[in-house]
Amino acid sequence: MNRVVEKFLRAEESVIFLSTDEISLNDLYDDIPIGVRVVLMNNKNGRKRIMDLGLLSFILKNCENGRYFVERYLDLTRSLDDIEEEFKVFTELEYLALCPDDKIKMLDKDLQSVLQKLKTYLTRRIKKNNEL
Repeated sequence: MNRVVEKFLRAEESVIFLSTDEISLNDLYDDIPIGVRVVLMNNKNGRKRIMDLGLLSFILKNCENGRYFVERYLDLTRSLDDIEEEFKVFTELEYLALCPDDKIKMLDKDLQSVLQKLKTYLTRRIKKNNEL
């Protein structure tokens, strides 16, 4: 994964573009700083998804069922609607917000605050959708 982080840093852009064959699940076990944002592109079906590799790496290593979520999220044959149907979230940030509080305590205080507010919102949204 260091090659992706290096590419990100060399590009001096806020987001870099990668094709699905340039990244694997095992790459995310490396230490990746939060903020390494990529647009992952599937050249076969044209689907693109913006994601933060640092968040995905953290989820993979620290959240319950993190590996399964990350596998599914990187699979661009699945739409975000598919992700939401299965996990009740649309993004990696939302999934991270639902991780156990003891895991996210090791993150930056500002990010913890955002995650706590997002968790409150998500809990309400999930509860509302379950009532429908």
